[in-house]
Formats: sequence, C-alpha cells, structure tokens
Amino acid sequence: MSKNEYRNLKKPDRLLIPIILMMGFIPLIVHMYSYNANLTQFDWFPNSADSQTDFFFAWKMIAITVVGCVMTAILLYRHFCKKELLQFENSFYCLIIYGLFVLMSALFSTHKYWVIRGTYELFEPVWVVCAYMILCYYIYNFVNEEEQVKRILQISGIGMAVVTVIGVFQYAGLDFFKSSIGKHLIINVEWWEKLDKLSFNFPERTSYTTLYNPNFLSFYFGILIPLLLCLFIGTKKMWYRFIYIIAEILCVICLIGSNSMTGWIALAIGAVLVIMVLLSRRKKLLIAGAVIVAAGIIATLVLGNTTSIGRSVRDTIIGTYHMKDRFALNDVETNDDNVVLNIRGNKLFVSYVTGDDGQMQISCKDADGNDLSMTTADTDNNIMVPDDARFAEVSMQYEVLGDNIPAICVTIEGVQWTFLYTGTDGYAYLNPAGNVVKYTHLKQSNLFRDDAMSDRGHIWNKTIPLLGKHVFMGSGANTYMFEVPQEDYISQNYVYGANSYDVKAHCWYLQQWVETGLFGTLALLAFLIWYLIQSVRIYRRVNLHESLSWTGVGLFAAVLVYLLAAIVNDSNVCTAPVFWGMLGLGL
Repeated sequence: MSKNEYRNLKKPDRLLIPIILMMGFIPLIVHMYSYNANLTQFDWFPNSADSQTDFFFAWKMIAITVVGCVMTAILLYRHFCKKELLQFENSFYCLIIYGLFVLMSALFSTHKYWVIRGTYELFEPVWVVCAYMILCYYIYNFVNEEEQVKRILQISGIGMAVVTVIGVFQYAGLDFFKSSIGKHLIINVEWWEKLDKLSFNFPERTSYTTLYNPNFLSFYFGILIPLLLCLFIGTKKMWYRFIYIIAEILCVICLIGSNSMTGWIALAIGAVLVIMVLLSRRKKLLIAGAVIVAAGIIATLVLGNTTSIGRSVRDTIIGTYHMKDRFALNDVETNDDNVVLNIRGNKLFVSYVTGDDGQMQISCKDADGNDLSMTTADTDNNIMVPDDARFAEVSMQYEVLGDNIPAICVTIEGVQWTFLYTGTDGYAYLNPAGNVVKYTHLKQSNLFRDDAMSDRGHIWNKTIPLLGKHVFMGSGANTYMFEVPQEDYISQNYVYGANSYDVKAHCWYLQQWVETGLFGTLALLAFLIWYLIQSVRIYRRVNLHESLSWTGVGLFAAVLVYLLAAIVNDSNVCTAPVFWGMLGLGL
C-alpha cells in the first residue's frame, strides 16, 4: 500500500464533525427569523404581507450552507495541500451532471432573488442543494471504517433522539414549543413580552417536532424506523438492543402522531422490497416470498373494494372527484363587456350598469343570449337571484368598494366572488389578496383526481403542463412557486382557503423536473438507482452474521423508504440532510 493510499484510509475523527452536525443536529434548529418575502410584486400576494417570520427553515438553511462551505474547504485542503487522492466512482459522474444542471438552472433563472436567498415557506436555495451533494461525496471520502460509521450514527443519534422525544411529548399533548421555556428559546429577545401571541396552527396531539410539517415526519421516521430495526438485528450487545427497541417504539409513536399515511405506505412497500432482496439469497425462499407478495396484493385489492376501511384508504390514494364535477363553479372569464361564469357546464353572462342616480342594474344572460329575469331574495341587502333552475346556486348583490367604486358580489355555493368594471380593461376580479386582476384561465391536466393523496392530485394536475417547458433547463432551485400558476382562485375558495400558495409540488421528482430540468432529474435518478442496484447486488450475497452488513441493509432500507415517500413529499431542509447523509454512508 502506498503512503497516499494509507493516508486516504486513516482520517482523523474531527473530519466527522460536519457529518454529525448535518445529520444529527441541524434538524434540531428552531428559531425566529424575520425576512422580506419580496412577493408583493405579484398580484396574487397581499400588498402588506412582505414582512414574514419563519421558525423552522431559515436558520437550518443558513447552517446547512455554512457546513457545506466547511466541507468544501476541507475537501479542497486535503486534496491540494495534503496531496490526498479523493476517492471517486463512476456513479458520481451522474451526480456531477445533476449538479451542473442545478447550477445552470440557477444561473439562467429569471427568479434569481429567490434562487439565492430561498423562498417563502421553503428556504432550499441553490447553495443548500449543492451542500447536500457535497455532504454525500464528503462522507464517501472520509468515512472508511466501521467504527466511523458507528460513531456517526451514535453521536447523530443524540440529536435524532431529541427530535423524537419532542414529537412523542407533542403526541401526548405536551408541546414543548407551547411552553414558556420553549417559546423563550425560539423567539428573539425583543419579542419575549409577546409570548402569548406565538402559536402554531396544528391540531392538538399532533407530532410535528422540530420539522414543522407533520408530512415531513414520514421522511424522517421513515428513515429511522428501518435503520433502527436493522441495527437491533445486527448488534450482539443486549443493552444496545434495549436502546434500539425503545428508540424504535418512540419513532413509531411520532409517526402515528403525524397522522401521515404516506409514511406507513412507504414503510410497507420498502419492507416488502428489502425482504424480497434478502430472500433472493435462496431461490426457494424467493419463490415463496413472491407468492406471499402476490397473495398480499390480491388481498389488498379485495379489502380495498369490500371493506369500509379499505375503501377509505383506496379513496385517499386515488381520490374521489374532479373539481369540475364536485363544485358548481367550473371557470370564470373577465371580458370587456361581461363576466362569464361557467356553472356546471352552463354559462352565465353577468354585467351591470350604474345610472346617474347611483343605482346599479344587473344584467344576466345565458349562453344563447337570452335575458334572464331576476327576483329579489333579500330586499334589505339587495340580494337577487336569476330565475333559472340552472343557476339556482347563484345569488348577486350590489357592493360599493373604497372610493365609491361600484361592484357586484356573486355568491356561488356560499363562496363570494367580487367583480367590477374598470373601464378600459373591462371587467376584473377582486382577488383574495385585495388586488384587481383579469381572471386567468389555468392550464391543467386531468390525469389525477383532484383529491387524490390528500389533495395532491390537484397540484400534480397543475404541475404536469409545466414539464414540457423544462425539458432541458429548470427554473432554478426553490422557484417552483413562480412557475406553477398561483391564480388558482377556484381551488383557493373551495378547498385550500384564501391566499394559500403552492410552494412545492408535493412530489420531489416533479419539483426536480420543474426546477432542474428533465435531464438534470434523470441524472439524479441514475445516481440514486445506481446505489439501489448496487445495494441489491451486495445484500443478497453478503454475510448477514456481521453487524456492519445489517447496518448496510438498514441504510439501504432507509434510502429506499425515503425515495418512496418522496413520490408524494418534497425535499426540505429539515429532513434532506439526514437522507443525503444516509445515502453517503450507504455508498
């Protein structure tokens, strides 16, 4: 062995500190961060809402960026100053290609302000994405011994234990962040006199821990649960097994407290796949396993169609309706001369004129141009309804906006829509942000039912039309919200609530396509699939009597569950460092 090769193997333990920080302790960071969202330039965002406060993402973003810079400096120093040869394998060419597309998409993005600084309710800019990749490569170079793997998992486990315990207490109704001590820790000093104003809008007994979104727990504990199980199987020390089983129970409690079906589905599918890999060591066991899996699939399909619980799960996954079939209002057009409301496929043309005496006269016509008579339903409030059964769910009311601007308020299924005549631009809509806009017709597919996977189907339907625009180049890291149409006022009014925004695609792969481009996403997938294939090849042959082998199986299972959960969830600064760290250890 040459001197350089020996030095490459013997790395000081202090080089593990950045890894431990990224995997174990950065997810713990929760603290107040005030910033300018810089979104009031868009009509869909309220004019007075640029000043925002974040607790769960921004400081994690800063910490990840700083540690990423430290890891980069260490890699460069060890290579150029210490003359160490950096390790490399062919799969990293795919990661390099992905990284190039991340950087090019950022460089040519039209949303550079947010590519660099992070976006409202996300904070995963280009620097953070690069830090993830650096973490993976850094681990590949500086973790060379079984003891180093154990040390990383053990010390990182302290931070992971704190995250877990906070979640368990939240599930028990004892939320640390609602306590006086918790609030003092996460709020800036100047706000200590206003602690009673701080509240997080989560239902009681919901686990969200330091990760903010309960959905993120499907990532975090989806990683930890299979890893802990494999560490339990692999260790020979009884007190280690006791620690692992307690930790496993606490992780399961947190996942239950998150109310995330995604985590359980990903764990179930991941468990089946990993077990099949292990059974493939013997042909007869593999055949028996395949028969059991096939029987399980058939049983699941039968239960999904014959039992109330099964139907509930099935309906949650595939959805039950398309919005155009569920809600009366299908579309809106703001034209020069009128507003066109598509009510269950029937078009209602609405306009108004204001006389010299200030009185408003509303005119309604159907698609054939027939004038519809109006009946006064409430004289005191000037509420009128069309005399037509097709529009029985519609009522109209005179309204005067600021500066004595006449408008008409149309109520459809209890939801109010305010329109006004602007003169040169014709009719316009007063949106929930308080801005007067021409109503935009949204492009969306009908591939998914809108309520599929807890309303993700609607977001995916809006995302699919964007994919063709980003075959070669993406819009830049953290810019999905500027590509997807935010003027989705029908879904805001009927489903999500006013001034709610699609910050992420709720599918890591779709969001990667939009932000990095198809080619960059394919490079990332090639890198990940390479790891999975190599893991299958190794763990169907490796000696499972060694603890390191079970650690490897656990890392493989953790990465696999994360990738499955990522189908319906997004990368985020709370959980992605743990994933990329596990991936690096697995490699």
